[in-house]
Formats: sequence, structure tokens, C-alpha cells
Amino acid sequence: MKAFIEEIIGNPLSAEDWTLLSGIIKKKEVKKGDLLIQEGQVCKYIWYLEAGAVRYYENVKGDYKTTHFFLSPSMFSVYHSLITGHPVEINIEASEDLQLLALPYRDLKELYNKSQMLERVGRIMAEHQFMAEFDRRRMLLHMDALERYEYLEKNQPAVFQHYQLKDIATYIGITPVSLSRLRKYRIERHNGFSSALIKGIVASYEAID
Repeated sequence: MKAFIEEIIGNPLSAEDWTLLSGIIKKKEVKKGDLLIQEGQVCKYIWYLEAGAVRYYENVKGDYKTTHFFLSPSMFSVYHSLITGHPVEINIEASEDLQLLALPYRDLKELYNKSQMLERVGRIMAEHQFMAEFDRRRMLLHMDALERYEYLEKNQPAVFQHYQLKDIATYIGITPVSLSRLRKYRIERHNGFSSALIKGIVASYEAID
């Protein structure tokens, strides 16, 4: 975790700062399929994922939509709930057995008064979360299903080794059946179909979904 934070902030943590931070860390293990937090609860932690894979999903009129994937090593939280104290509208599920380090947000804020560097760590972590949300919003608004799939393939290729295709399908906004067709047509594109034709076929299935 120390090396991960230092990479994010671009500076080493002093021994004093690391002692302060490590003093509030709580180790946690979560079994595959269990929920780390569920809809209606208030998020109180920032988690560091040492091992495993998690996904965020929400219930949209009875359909479960995957919204985020996180693989180790990474840090994640639900910042809106963390900061406002409002209940979350999503669920965080262990897609694999997890080894976590949990940072209680209340304790972390108290450290801000003791260390400018730790306050900077908290700010930069929040900025990274904001940028990730901005990129996802841009993807959903400006890309079709094929482009979303290829964006995910380019930027998070390991997702395809750790998550079920049905979860990837809801993440990019189509049904699992349409994702199977999309994958098939991508192969056929390499065998002579044009990109425009592939996108037209995919768009027709998006309309059906």
C-alpha cells in the first residue's frame, strides 16, 4: 500500500507519515460472492485492494447493472457517501476472494490535522476518483457499444480474465447475448467486414435491447 500511495502522489512518504497512516489501517478478508457494502448503507472506508477483484453494481428497475471494476492493486470507495454521509445506491461485491486494507475515513480526516502530506494523499485519491468517474461518463455518453468494449479492452484488459461476460455486458450497456454477437462480429471484421458495417450491426442489437 505504501508503494502504491507513493506512486500516486509522486513523492515518498516519510517514516512519520507512514506510522500515522498505518496506525489506522484495518486488515480485512472477504469471500467471493460476499458484499463489502450494499445499497442503503453508508460508506465509511477507503479500501486498498491487495488481492482479488471487486465490482460495483446497482439495481435499476429490477435489472442489475455493473458500473465499476477494480483489480488489485487499487484503491476504491464511494466518495459521495463517504463525504456526505448519505446511503449508497450501489453494491460492492467480491468477484474473487479479497485481501483488503481499510482506511476509516473519520480517522483519516483526523490525520489531516497532523500531516500536510497525508492531507495531500487524501486530496489526490479523491482527484483520481473524480477523473475515473469523468472518463466513465464520457465513455457512456460518447461511445457506442463496440467502442466501449474496445475502450475497456485497451484500458482494463485484465477485466476479461476476472469477470463474467454478463457483468461486462451490463457495464458497456448491452445484454449478454448482444455482447456475444459483438465479439463474434469483431472476429469477422478482421476477416473482411468493414468497421462501419460492424457498428451498424451492433447498433441494431442495441436498439433491440
